Amino acid sequence: MPIQFGIFDHIEMSGDQGVEALYESRIAYLKRAEAAGFYGFHLAEHHGHRLSASPSASVFLAALARETTTLKLIPTVVCLPLHHPVRVFEDMAMLDVLSHGRLELGLGKGITKFEHLQFGHDPEEASARAREISAMLLEAWETGIISSADSDFYDFMEMKLPFEPVQHPYPPLWTAGNVEVAGRGGHNFVTTGPVTAAMRARYDELRAASREEPGHQNPHVKDPLIGQTQTVVIAPTEAEAKKILDRAWSYYIESITRARGTVPPHLQTELPVMDNPVAQAVLERDPLESGMAVAGTVEQVRDYYVEQARLGHANYFVLMTPVGDMTPEEGNRTLDAFAEHVIPAVREAVDE
Repeated sequence: MPIQFGIFDHIEMSGDQGVEALYESRIAYLKRAEAAGFYGFHLAEHHGHRLSASPSASVFLAALARETTTLKLIPTVVCLPLHHPVRVFEDMAMLDVLSHGRLELGLGKGITKFEHLQFGHDPEEASARAREISAMLLEAWETGIISSADSDFYDFMEMKLPFEPVQHPYPPLWTAGNVEVAGRGGHNFVTTGPVTAAMRARYDELRAASREEPGHQNPHVKDPLIGQTQTVVIAPTEAEAKKILDRAWSYYIESITRARGTVPPHLQTELPVMDNPVAQAVLERDPLESGMAVAGTVEQVRDYYVEQARLGHANYFVLMTPVGDMTPEEGNRTLDAFAEHVIPAVREAVDE
C-alpha cells in the first residue's frame, strides 16, 4: 500500500463556538480532507469534559458517513468497558452498513479513570473487561450472534443481529499507542510522535510471529498501516506557526490534563496530579523537540515529512489538526497547504 495520510481528532470544545457550529465545521473540514485524498479519520472517545464534544463516536461517525464517500471511519479507540457488548456490536454493525463498509475498528480500554467510575465499574477491571468484549465482538461479527458465555463481567441472553454487516470477517483492527499489543494482534498501529526504527522492528517481529499462530487477528489485512500522529501547523512564517502552536498546545494540554485521574473536571478545583509519571513527562516536554508537533512554513513541513517518509519507519502520517483552540481558518489553511504541497512531495520522494 502506498503512503497514506489521516486525521486524528478529539473534537474539543473551545472559545465561544457553539457545539452545533463545531460539528458543522468539523464535517466541512473532513470533507475537504476526503477531497484531498486523505485515507481515514480517527476519532477519540472521551466523556464528561471539554476534550471531547463527541462522546458518542458512533453518532458523529454516522453523520460523517452520510456526508462522505471514501474516507475511512476509525474510532480510535472504542473504549470497550464503557459500552455494553450488545450495544457496541449493534452500533458498529450499523455504522459499517451506513458507511458502505468504510468502518475500521480501534479497540481499547480507555485511559481516563473517572470515566470508568462514571460508567459504574472499577478502573482496575478495565483491561479484563476490554479483553472480554473484544473477543465477544470479533466472534459476533463472524457469526452474527453475540454471547456472554464464560464471561466474568456480563450475563445476558445471546442476541442475533437481524442483518449482515458489510465487512467480513470483521473490519480492519487498530491499536493506538501500544506496539506490543498491535504487533501481537497484527493490528494496524498508530502512535503519538515519530515511529522509531526500534518500534517498527518490534512491530514487524511480533506481527510475523503472530501470523504463524492459529486464530491470528486481522488475517484480511495484508499490508498494515503503521502511523505516527502529530499536531501540524502551517503558516506563512515559522514564527507565526510556532505562535499558533504555543497557544493551541497550551489549551490542549490543560484539556487533556483535566481528563486524567479520578475526579471529573466539573468537580475539580485545580489541575489534577497525574497518576502516570510517563504521561506526565510527555506532557511536560516541548511538543516540537519531542516530535509530537510539527510547525513552520509549508516548505519546512514538506521537508520534514519527506525525510520521515524516506526513513521508512511509518507508512501512514496522521495530522492532529485542528487541536486545542485552533480556529477553523487556521486548521483549513494547514490542511489545504499540506494537501497541495506536502502529500505530493512525500509520494514523489518515496517513488524515486
